[in-house]
Amino acid sequence: MIGHVISGRYVVQAVVGTGGMAVVYRAFDKKKNRIVAIKVLRPEYESDEEFVRRFSREAEAASKVSHENIVNMLDVGIDGDMRYIVMEYVDGQTLKEMIRQRGAIHPDTAIRMAIRILAAVDHAHRNGIVHRDIKPQNIMVDNQGRVKVADFGIARLKAAQTTATEEGSNGSVLGSVHYFSPEQARGEVADEKSDLYSVGVVMYEMLTGQVPFDGETSVSVALKHVSEEPKSMRDHQEGISKALDEVVMRALCKDASKRYQTAAEMAADLRKTISHPQGGFVTYPKDPEEVEREKEERRRRRARDRRRLRKTVIAVVSVVVVLLIAAGIWYFTNTSNTYVMPDLVGQEQLLAQDALEQLGGVAEIEYGYSEDFEEGIVFAQSRRNGARVKTAVPVTLTVSLGSQWYYLLDYTGQPLEEAEEALRALGVESMEALYVESDAPVGTVVAVSPEVDTTQAKDTPVIFTVSGQRILMPSLTGLTLEEAQSLLEAEGLALGAVSEGEAPDAVPGTVVAQSVEVNSELMAGATVDVTVSQGREAVFYPASKLSVVVPLNGSNVLLTMTAPSGTTQEVYHGVLNAGTYRIALTSAETGEHTVRISMDGVEMETQTVMFE
Repeated sequence: MIGHVISGRYVVQAVVGTGGMAVVYRAFDKKKNRIVAIKVLRPEYESDEEFVRRFSREAEAASKVSHENIVNMLDVGIDGDMRYIVMEYVDGQTLKEMIRQRGAIHPDTAIRMAIRILAAVDHAHRNGIVHRDIKPQNIMVDNQGRVKVADFGIARLKAAQTTATEEGSNGSVLGSVHYFSPEQARGEVADEKSDLYSVGVVMYEMLTGQVPFDGETSVSVALKHVSEEPKSMRDHQEGISKALDEVVMRALCKDASKRYQTAAEMAADLRKTISHPQGGFVTYPKDPEEVEREKEERRRRRARDRRRLRKTVIAVVSVVVVLLIAAGIWYFTNTSNTYVMPDLVGQEQLLAQDALEQLGGVAEIEYGYSEDFEEGIVFAQSRRNGARVKTAVPVTLTVSLGSQWYYLLDYTGQPLEEAEEALRALGVESMEALYVESDAPVGTVVAVSPEVDTTQAKDTPVIFTVSGQRILMPSLTGLTLEEAQSLLEAEGLALGAVSEGEAPDAVPGTVVAQSVEVNSELMAGATVDVTVSQGREAVFYPASKLSVVVPLNGSNVLLTMTAPSGTTQEVYHGVLNAGTYRIALTSAETGEHTVRISMDGVEMETQTVMFE
């Protein structure tokens, strides 16, 4: 094949990879003047329907994804009996080769690479693709350290309920036994969570230099995926944080419902391992039985609270009834639509509302700070006690939010999340984090404003200055708004303002500009504004302008045009002197249009104009 020209365009230069189904060559694209990679189906499989179908499915899957962390497909074709797929050429090595050369990869590097892998997996999942063969051999690392996921040879479109074995493959298991999930080992349907299990195996190997399960035969390895728990990575390699171990162990759960449910969710926890290496933040979904027990406990608790409330309400109502009976004769003989306002100051909000409603009144609730009354207690009423109030007139009850003041402690040196949680417990309404470069661990508070160790109002904003890390800005161009937001969140950034703009060559609804240049450094937590392309309505023109001859000065000229769809519109109206005029016309439709020319209310001429 070396030196062979495929389809008169691709000059084969060298073999760069081989697999069971195909051979990958480096080739020169004469048309585009660039180096590409060509995957060619092996000749012995050209007549095998199963392998042809898998090869075609890889091309279909690859055509549905376009992402900076995926080896993108450029072309697909058949040259004689030879089927091939053209992909971008990645000048580098596979992740498997990197692990063999280096052994275990440093945790900081492994985390950054895993986040990129998850970004690619998330993009595929959002486009309806389950890869089903995530492994280091299918992950490329170029000479600049960029990560790209390749080989969608056994990928599944989510609309197709394909299991881990397929008809026509003699029952052989698809995927690589060291990296596939327990459900794939059992021959069940592989879904997004199966890919995340495989990412967990890849991370285990990156961080320890070895896979979690190994054996003498493929069957023995598959059985271990189904029945054995992996050893902690910390048993194999020093320097792996507890948090990182917890994230990978959740990805390797046998029960798919307890794994991470999306790639974005796993990437978010991976980022937390940098600022919270002590762990403790990884949580598992609860079993249905546990959820039901908690629901039942909440139902019992609400029932007890309702019984207590009824007893309290009955006691209050009894007091009110006694007061009403004492004033009953006067009340019913003098008025039937008023009541005497009781003193509700000092009562709990709910009891005060019930007492007022029992009298026929209407309560409106406002909240305010009070230094004299505890939270939830009425400390003011809009009508004085003893006053006669009409039942239709609302009475405002002001309920205490507690003291307006609190003592602001110095949270310097504490993790940001702990500081924010402490202030929320005190009732502070507004907090903001400002990230800066610092020698302190990432996520640590390095300064607090306003002044610490002083008494502050709860509605005064508190600003935390936090030790952050610098992040390289990724390219968002060509992504949908949802994809751009997912990538920013995976990188530790936030989506800012979204505006619309015109870009003739862009797909409507995709990002065409971003406020921060690609590969610029910015702090974690920073916001990035984007511009999204808006669709443009097609405009068509005739081959030449329309000529109109006006015989008299001061003629009132009107032109109307009827499109092929039957739509008629006015295209010109004005007063012209004698002469010949050329009128420029546009239309949203192609084809033959009819233009009627009227002068001073009389139709003078009809012309046919072709728009293309």
